[in-house]
Amino acid sequence: MFHNPSVKMKTWWEQPHTRGFIMLVLFGFVERTWLWLVYQPVSYGDTGSYMRLAGVLSELTLQGYDGTRVPGYPAFLALFGMEPERVWLAQMCLGIIISVILFWITWRTSGSVTLALIVGGLYNLIPGQFLFEANLLTETLAIFWIVLSLALLLSLDRVKKRAIESAAALALGISVSVSGMLRPIFFPLSVWLLPFVWLMGSGNWKHRFSRVALYSMGPLLLLGGWLLFMRSSYHVVAPTTILGFSLVNNTGEYFEYLPDEVAAIRDTYLQYRDAFIAERGVQTNAIWEAIPAMTEASGLGFYKLSRELQRLSWQLIREHPDLYLINVLKGWVSFWKAPVYWRPSLVSSSVSKTLLSALAIAGRAISLAANFAFLLFSCIALINRRARARLGINRHIIAVAGMVWLTSVIQTLGEHGDNPRFLVPIQMAVIYLIVVAVWSWRNNSIPDKV
Repeated sequence: MFHNPSVKMKTWWEQPHTRGFIMLVLFGFVERTWLWLVYQPVSYGDTGSYMRLAGVLSELTLQGYDGTRVPGYPAFLALFGMEPERVWLAQMCLGIIISVILFWITWRTSGSVTLALIVGGLYNLIPGQFLFEANLLTETLAIFWIVLSLALLLSLDRVKKRAIESAAALALGISVSVSGMLRPIFFPLSVWLLPFVWLMGSGNWKHRFSRVALYSMGPLLLLGGWLLFMRSSYHVVAPTTILGFSLVNNTGEYFEYLPDEVAAIRDTYLQYRDAFIAERGVQTNAIWEAIPAMTEASGLGFYKLSRELQRLSWQLIREHPDLYLINVLKGWVSFWKAPVYWRPSLVSSSVSKTLLSALAIAGRAISLAANFAFLLFSCIALINRRARARLGINRHIIAVAGMVWLTSVIQTLGEHGDNPRFLVPIQMAVIYLIVVAVWSWRNNSIPDKV
């Protein structure tokens, strides 16, 4: 029997989640059209290095690639011709997709279209998220791949057909690996999600092993392949060649404790550190200004200097663990500050500037409240079994929450720099967790699994 297409279309339209999806897309499109008319792409200090490396990749070669950045975002810039307007447009399109994926995840988790609209809509209402799309930095692209990874992980518990489940596992491995190729702090996420890939879905141990093997192909080929390239080209087993410099953002606070044997390096850096503190109140990122002088004073090239600073930083950490842990704690606290990266001076309309400024304040307040609630709920769930049940804790929630906690710790262990920015790619994961937790608590929903 043939079905009437108009009846099927009517039935499709009458579904609440369909109308919610369309509303979200329309709002996102209108909002970004408005922003396109009153705002413009924004470059930051890191943008130049991404553009420079994008120029190398645009020649379809790694010759001349200096390893100072993982290649994910430079490749994205190269794909759009390194034109700021094109990149911004692409990132705005990704923003609409991100809100839709958040909508789907929340809807499939809770069954509530209203809740899904809240989470998906908040991405479009929190300037710390949607205004980042104008920034020529990695964050929006990282948000997309992180959120896509969460959706694929959730789908592993939803799909019934083995072929689709296998495809989801393979896609998840690629997705989480791409996030690592955008920000090195996401490299460990592929390991974190591994046990959940085993636990999600159904089947005997052979099927689960096959699923894990498919998932592992992405991390092994993308992340493992990149580490092999770095090892063969720069003699480091790390995502980038600048780990030594990054560590100084942490250990530079007590660099004077280095011995006289490395006085040339030590004293040169201290000059720049003290100047930064006098001017800005902190020594953060003084290392990037000091590199040329430290290279000249030490006689070491860029890569050798980075490796030497890495060695010296580990020495300082071993000898002064108390000072290191104090800095780690400061960096961890800064991680949750929910900044808004935008340039009000670039908004062409005074009315739009006023509206966006008000939204920035309100959006930051929402993000800060969500971050505090996440930390509070995490502690409660950890120590109280009944609270875990009432909060609806399940494998997917544990996977997402653990990802947030893991990122918060990793980012401060290696670098005490622009820590608040590292939260941006997973801020919506925090908000998703809190919205679903509050909903579960109010409804006393205690599902066994998603």
